[in-house]
Amino acid sequence: MKIKTLLLGSAAALLVTGGAQAADLSIAESVEYVRVCDAFGVGYWYIPGTDTCIKIGGFVQFDLKFQSAGWEFDDGTNTHSSHWKFVTEAGVNFTAKSMTEYGALVGYVAFKGVADPNGDDDVRLDEAYLSLGHVLFGYTGSVQNTPGGFAPGAYVPDVKTNQIRLSWAAAGFGLHLGIEDPRKRWGTELDDVYSMPDIVGAVTIAQGHWDAKVTAGWQSDLAVGGVYGIAGAVTAGMDPFKIRVGGAFGTGNTFVGDGLSGKGGAFANGNSMWTAFISGIWQAAPTMSVAGTFSYSADTTAAVNGTAGGAKLVWSPVAGFEAYAEGKAWKFTGQTAHNWEAKVGVKRSW
Repeated sequence: MKIKTLLLGSAAALLVTGGAQAADLSIAESVEYVRVCDAFGVGYWYIPGTDTCIKIGGFVQFDLKFQSAGWEFDDGTNTHSSHWKFVTEAGVNFTAKSMTEYGALVGYVAFKGVADPNGDDDVRLDEAYLSLGHVLFGYTGSVQNTPGGFAPGAYVPDVKTNQIRLSWAAAGFGLHLGIEDPRKRWGTELDDVYSMPDIVGAVTIAQGHWDAKVTAGWQSDLAVGGVYGIAGAVTAGMDPFKIRVGGAFGTGNTFVGDGLSGKGGAFANGNSMWTAFISGIWQAAPTMSVAGTFSYSADTTAAVNGTAGGAKLVWSPVAGFEAYAEGKAWKFTGQTAHNWEAKVGVKRSW
């Protein structure tokens, strides 16, 4: 009898406890789960409680580099601490987008860090801009940049700078106009003969199996009345073969990048210069590609000219990962030997 009474009492206690827990659950606040945002493509999700979509990306890259003694000087003596080095790079980026009555409102920021034994260790702002509809403000790639080769060795403009940009695109055609701070082309100081920002523009076309970009830029220089540059590149073909040809011309070295350091003009003699390149890529297998590039550059006096070339092999067995080997070599007037650089590495992107 005592056992029966104990069991009945325990059952009653459980019923009371369960009822209390059920009452607590009925008044608990609802949980707002993260939702996928498919309005802007893959990888976006809604920030809880807002109509803003965010995407996070990044990469980690490790390289074993080899080089000749005339490149990437460690102390200005034209020598290396060694002909090889390990370099690790990493980056992370954030994109926030939402739709408004004026078009997409976008904010983008990217940070990049490098661990380089030549003393170049740093973490820096790599890009940052905001845009609303057709207008962009911030620090990102110049309107005047054009696509380079599929492998290293093409001498083309490749500059990031602070800018204001207007862009329109429809039916595969695009028009881009901008004003840019010239300091990132020349360094942190700017001579007072440059009285205003660079004025740049570009036209882009993408039709079927080919696309193209043509750019022009003008820079104020009160000493000579202004300097200008034009550049362009055309890509044609479809897998497994694609080919790209391009080039650039600039007065005073202004708008022609050297393709190796990624800034300024290739030569320091102040003359106008031009460059042209051809590059191709072959998708040899679903997981492997082979690319090559050849270019020629010269100033208009023919006092300094040079050739450059490069090749790249990429193996990508899974999405977001690649292993590669690449090399480039170049030689200018007056040099007794070719400079060269090569590397093997792995990269994980997401």
